[in-house]
Amino acid sequence: MKRKTKVSSLNFKVSSFLKKNHVQAQNDFLRDYLPWRTEYLSVLLDLEQLVNNGKCNDCGEGEGLIRCLSCSGTRAWCPSCVLKAHQHNPFHNLQLWNGRFYETTTLQAQGYIMYLGHGGEPCPNLSHQPDPSPWEDLGSMEDVFAQEEGDTINDTQLGVSNLVIVHSTGVYSHSVSWCQCPGAEKAHHLDLMKARLFPASLTRPRSAFTFDVLDNFLIDALECKTSAMSFYQKLRRFTNNAFPDKIPDQYRELMRVSHIWRDLVNRKRFGFGHDTERSPGPGDLALYCPACPQPGINLPTSWRYDYEEWLVMRRYVVDGNFTAQHMKMKIPEDDVSLADGKGYMVTEGPYQAHIHDSVEEREASSSRLIIFLKKSTCSNHRAVNATNIQRSNLRATGVGATACARHGCFVPHAVVDFQKGERHMNMDYSICNAVKYTPEPIGSTLIIYDVACQWSIHFAERVDQSYHLSLPEGTKILPAPGILMGKYWRPSGLLSTRFPLLQDPFKSLLKKYRHALQGISDTQGPYEELTRSLDLDDVQEWKKAAKKAAQDCGELLDIYQLKMDKAPSMAEIHLRLTENELSANGRTGSVAWLIEGINIENSQDALRLSIRQLPQDPTASQRTGIEEKWQKLMARIIKFHEAAEVMTNGMDLKGGEGAPLDNPELCLEEADISNMEDPEEEDILDFDGNIDSPAEVTEIWMPSWAASGHIMDDVVLALRQEELELRKGQANDCLEKLRQALGDRSVVFREKIHSNKSVHHQGTRSKKELQTITLSINRHARGYSRARAAMLHLGADSDTVAVYQPLKPQDLVVSKEVTEENRHGQGSDKLAWFWRINNTEDSQKNLWMNEFYRVNWLKAKARYDRWSEELKLVQHEMFWTISWFWTQEERWRVRADESIKNGNRAYAERQASM
Repeated sequence: MKRKTKVSSLNFKVSSFLKKNHVQAQNDFLRDYLPWRTEYLSVLLDLEQLVNNGKCNDCGEGEGLIRCLSCSGTRAWCPSCVLKAHQHNPFHNLQLWNGRFYETTTLQAQGYIMYLGHGGEPCPNLSHQPDPSPWEDLGSMEDVFAQEEGDTINDTQLGVSNLVIVHSTGVYSHSVSWCQCPGAEKAHHLDLMKARLFPASLTRPRSAFTFDVLDNFLIDALECKTSAMSFYQKLRRFTNNAFPDKIPDQYRELMRVSHIWRDLVNRKRFGFGHDTERSPGPGDLALYCPACPQPGINLPTSWRYDYEEWLVMRRYVVDGNFTAQHMKMKIPEDDVSLADGKGYMVTEGPYQAHIHDSVEEREASSSRLIIFLKKSTCSNHRAVNATNIQRSNLRATGVGATACARHGCFVPHAVVDFQKGERHMNMDYSICNAVKYTPEPIGSTLIIYDVACQWSIHFAERVDQSYHLSLPEGTKILPAPGILMGKYWRPSGLLSTRFPLLQDPFKSLLKKYRHALQGISDTQGPYEELTRSLDLDDVQEWKKAAKKAAQDCGELLDIYQLKMDKAPSMAEIHLRLTENELSANGRTGSVAWLIEGINIENSQDALRLSIRQLPQDPTASQRTGIEEKWQKLMARIIKFHEAAEVMTNGMDLKGGEGAPLDNPELCLEEADISNMEDPEEEDILDFDGNIDSPAEVTEIWMPSWAASGHIMDDVVLALRQEELELRKGQANDCLEKLRQALGDRSVVFREKIHSNKSVHHQGTRSKKELQTITLSINRHARGYSRARAAMLHLGADSDTVAVYQPLKPQDLVVSKEVTEENRHGQGSDKLAWFWRINNTEDSQKNLWMNEFYRVNWLKAKARYDRWSEELKLVQHEMFWTISWFWTQEERWRVRADESIKNGNRAYAERQASM
């Protein structure tokens, strides 16, 4: 019942918050709709009735039995008025009232004629006005559609012919009046182009596609991954949803025309309609990343002196995609290529020559280049080991590509086909073409590849031995294992198609900039705090090691790995766990009395732990053991309270609130150590009905427990100051032991739980060790929390409170720097606050803890340096992007100035103004 009340209260709070902030969820909109559903249905049905009582809205005289679903509003037209209204809107959908309801009709059925060749007006050389009436003998629309490309039937009957036009709203049949000027008969396909209609054939066009539908198809294929078959089937549904098969199949024509259209659009966008004397070279019909450094485009001429080498270093990611397959063609020699090697795919001839000369080791002959390709020893790299798989029906089993690692833009002229699988010979060609793409070599190139460890072994040797592979002089290849490419395939379109859709996915630089600022904010403070808390000599030594590792790399990068030989043995861990945390030193006086009070609090904590570990139905022996502990603790408390009257000169220190309850989040796993459930309070605490307050929760009369309203004399104030200092020491001790225990737990996780060598030895002993350490962590965390709460009651100043922060459960996790030092996503990791306070010198005296601090400091520094470099790099990328657009604008301005034709000049001006 309580749980239901809490849930209801939470729902009420969430609902109140949404109303207060005027935020409507999807269900809120649906609820708003429900009362209006009947009214909406009524409006929809009213729209089916005869419009304007059958009177034409334009002339007011004829029968207005025709309406247009594509025009705005509801208007009725007579046949003559509807033709006037749609003279330049040939792709609207009409309906005709048949006396009972509206049925589909067409503009052609109403006598519409499309004039071509003179801007939509009749040709002045027509001897008479074309009459569409002969087309009435053809019968229904599907009879008209039955004609195929090249048919001569009804070709120019009275100057009118039939044309099937595919538009983004459906498939239409129109009566077309061609230009009758001398010589125009051979230019019908050009007349269609001028009317923004792309002919399906050049000689006798019987069908055409609007420019709009071709652009729609490209966008659908890119964003929705729509195939040509599905796209055209959608258009057939638009035309006749009930019987789409009655609409002619123009799928083959769509494939052919869209291929040509893409080629024309690419050449237009890249300026080859203006630079007619220049043919596109390799990769000239593709864009590369505007944010990456490109000499001669977005870098100044003095870039070699203005930039650090790491800033302008090329960063590439390489991978294969086995879903972009290509079937074998029946007559491959008959294939016509419109842009071989001009876009993202490599030129076919040289690439096939490279594949022919580069064979696997077992197939090598004396006349061919040996490509070293042995079975990969890497784990989980099945792509390389799958090269032996045959696909007899496939011309290409997939593609491999090189892309910009930071922004995901594919490198032009660097996408290759796979013949068997992801072989080195394929990826070598892609990588070499990518490195050579810029007209001026940059120098170092980082290659991120999931099998870089295998690929890089003989890469230089393969390049030296090949006639088809080369690298710019002075290029330094830096291989690095990594998997980044998968997320770039989908936006590029290569998950569904191969050649058409290698577009450039471009990440937001502003988003990267914000992430870099946040990364610095998250890592700078922890790094500086940790540095201040450590020994200066050690920090200077670690800085030198980090600098040398960054320069020389190789095995020196092992400094970021934990040296486990410095970790304590399990026997040492066991010994440390058995040591008492605090022990009374037997001194008399106020300090000894206060220490005894703190020790009693620790004993109360231990008794509460024992009670939490009792089963739900404890045995008599278990209850007796708790009773004995309770009696001993109660005797100590009574004795302590008797001494309190002497220490405080009889002043009452009772707080009246009882002992503070333990934080449940700092008692995790304790009830599960012996597979026991939490006992009910009345089952285990009520040992003596005459005792009001059990020993484990009895107030301890110390200055920190006194009510805030008490009037205190100098003696009590002195006691409060002494207790405050002791509480600081208690907090320091607890934090020190907490760090030790967390380090121990990291060792156990690495050596006994996560180690591959101990897969079959994760038995009871390892788990018991881990459980014991967990109890120790919880105990020290609760002890620190009690010390901090006491300091707050004692009036600790703001500086003290700032040092001793609250403990959170997430602060007590196992250090992944020990257990998963090579994990992904370390960029914003940081140590918990208590690793960075100024009392860690003692921890560093311990060999293992010093090693722990060394690794964590190095990684904290690496994270901060990484985000600092990221911010600097993003700022430069923003400038490079702007410079790239400036260069493009300048190029189009030059084309506009040099253009003779008005259309060329207008398009160049539009491109320059983007």
